[in-house]
Amino acid sequence: MRIALLGFGSVGRALARMLVRTRAAFTVTAIGTKRHGAVVDARGIDLATVLARTDLPLRALPPIRDLPADVLVEVTTLDPAAGEPALTHVREALDAGMHVVTANKGPIARAYRELEALARERGVLLRFEATLADCLPVFTLRRAALPLAEIRAIRGIVSSTCNHVLSRCAEGARFDDALAEAQRLGIAEADPRNDLEGHDAAAKAAILANVLMDADIRPEDVTRRTIDAAAGEAAAAAARSGARVRPLIAIARDGAGVTASFGPERVEPLDPLHAVDGFSMGLVLDTDLAGRVVVQLHDPHVDQVAYAILTDLLEIGAAAPA
Repeated sequence: MRIALLGFGSVGRALARMLVRTRAAFTVTAIGTKRHGAVVDARGIDLATVLARTDLPLRALPPIRDLPADVLVEVTTLDPAAGEPALTHVREALDAGMHVVTANKGPIARAYRELEALARERGVLLRFEATLADCLPVFTLRRAALPLAEIRAIRGIVSSTCNHVLSRCAEGARFDDALAEAQRLGIAEADPRNDLEGHDAAAKAAILANVLMDADIRPEDVTRRTIDAAAGEAAAAAARSGARVRPLIAIARDGAGVTASFGPERVEPLDPLHAVDGFSMGLVLDTDLAGRVVVQLHDPHVDQVAYAILTDLLEIGAAAPA
């Protein structure tokens, strides 16, 4: 299958390296960036050569509908408030009859139902495993292992930045020092408010609620409490009694529909999320038929985001006609 790759930052380059290393049966025919040009070659791009350069030979990428590709992989820099430009890219690709894999939360958090309906109408697949927690298996798990189960509640840790900060505070570090450490390691952004104030987690909660529980909520509908120095002090106090404070999302169905929240919560030693320390993430899914299902991903890095994209590509490749 032919891939058009929009975005060639750390995730796009990690995916390119993984495609080279695994020799997966995909041909990258287009790469586009906002600042460093583009390259299009219907015969296939030599990824090793492209990875060795900073700028690409073309000044601009042709319109998505004109690209010689079967799949669009969308990993551009995102405006989280509007979901753009990823939302427009995904919509245009689906409308042109291309499969889409995206690591961008915005389109799925804000327009999942529209995009999924468009994909079905055009007879293509929309995949987004990397939008939630690197390669933590969630949507793949639902399709493969929980197709008949009703997911009634979800709790989990989906912010590696917030979890690292609270974990370090539990060990005795000052809140500001723990945050600075996450920034030095490249996990936290220079402006960490998107994570600490829960905007990132709210988008992920909306995705989980809408995709797994057939809700119709937006990130603004998610109740948020900030991860701050007071939460760090609570984490330190909880650790002295053997408990932990985790940055939890909680999604549940009640008589009025589905509600979602994010904030620091105390968890006791028998809670499956108690041991999910540092940059690790995890989810607890409560279902009617399968009981309680727990998935965890420990200390992920950018390669795990790329791997989630690759698994989506493999699923699309397996589903495509021979």
